[in-house]
Amino acid sequence: MPKHQNTRLGLGHEAKKKIGTGEISKYKARLNAHGGQQVFGINYWETYAPVVMWTMIRLIITLAKVNRWYSRQLDFVLAYPQAEIEGDIYMRLPKGFELPNQQGKGKHCLRLLKNIYGLKQAGRVWNLHLHKGLIRLKYMQSKLTLACTTERTPCWQST
Repeated sequence: MPKHQNTRLGLGHEAKKKIGTGEISKYKARLNAHGGQQVFGINYWETYAPVVMWTMIRLIITLAKVNRWYSRQLDFVLAYPQAEIEGDIYMRLPKGFELPNQQGKGKHCLRLLKNIYGLKQAGRVWNLHLHKGLIRLKYMQSKLTLACTTERTPCWQST
């Protein structure tokens, strides 16, 4: 780990899925960081990500219904890990992770290549990744709220 990166983030990674009887049916794992250990200017620089207002959502749905516009909403499964991370961020090794011959125990860490849940900048990094993809697909960001996008060519005009 570089000397200027003196913070190694902790992590959590286990969740239990229970069935109706209270028995554990399976274990699920998701790697997430303890973002509270991040230091501004070292591990992150910006955290802003636009959030849509509920009044705007209601307005868009009402306009779509009244004008018979085609509309849809998307939900991304595991959205944050799809975006590449900005800068270098290091994490401690997960519990139970063993190195061959236990050489250098306690000195190794993970360098993140992708965004993960729990990082302070995770929402911003995902939003930038999504925005770039939508622009590539010829969508444009709303001037009223940055969290909404529309097609460049209105749906009632042919392309």
